[in-house]
Amino acid sequence: MRSCIIALGLLALLGSSRAGAAGNAVAIIWKGAKTQADAEAQENAWGDLGNVLEKTGLKLQDGHPKLVQSKTVPGLKPGFWVWLLGVCAPEEASSIVEHLKLLSPETYSREVKVPAKKRSCPTREGAALEAREESLKLPSGETLRVLTREEREEDVEEEEGKWNHGSLTRYHFVLFGKDGAVLGSTDAVGEEEVDKSTGEGPTAYRCDSTSLEASKEGTFIFTRTCGARAGECGALMSADEVVTVKVNGSSVSASAPKRQNEQYAECD
Repeated sequence: MRSCIIALGLLALLGSSRAGAAGNAVAIIWKGAKTQADAEAQENAWGDLGNVLEKTGLKLQDGHPKLVQSKTVPGLKPGFWVWLLGVCAPEEASSIVEHLKLLSPETYSREVKVPAKKRSCPTREGAALEAREESLKLPSGETLRVLTREEREEDVEEEEGKWNHGSLTRYHFVLFGKDGAVLGSTDAVGEEEVDKSTGEGPTAYRCDSTSLEASKEGTFIFTRTCGARAGECGALMSADEVVTVKVNGSSVSASAPKRQNEQYAECD
């Protein structure tokens, strides 16, 4: 029985090696068209989308997106021109495609035959991008959607007795046109936890209870509540920070945080 189990394991390993040698891969495609001219016309929609992808931690390899004839990629249906975002190993493609679809739902993937040395998979740093339920539909037809991504600052010990570490959730406000194309974006810090020490003494604070409300003027009112763990006489101990996210034509912007309901440390 044991020899059978070992034999099955070796067969599975051999099958995996053969699959890799055969060039099994996944092509990730943004858009496509039947003619080169029609495909080239789609390129104008990439700029703002590409900027948001980089802001949210996804980076394409140099030279991408790349316009290619589908017949040049073994496994794709011939007769089209497609914008290739990259070619990944099967185990890498899923998370990349999920990230892309949040910002470009028309993105799709296809199984292809491309050896490992010829692949060009995008890279994704940090936590996954997530979509929130809140959205703002504008009278002109555009939609402002909210996505979040966790960010973490690694511990840094610059000198003996000093440290700096924390985490935060960054909110990305992305404006989509009537056709689903990304028109612009802005971002703001939401939930946050910081614990650091400087030459002037330790500092620690936490921000949470983030809320998003759509106003009658067609803006998002973004609020978070922050509080310090300790503070000297007269130091700011807690406050609400309010950011107004506003759409102006095809652009979106976030105001500087405005403090409300400040509370200060009492003095003896």
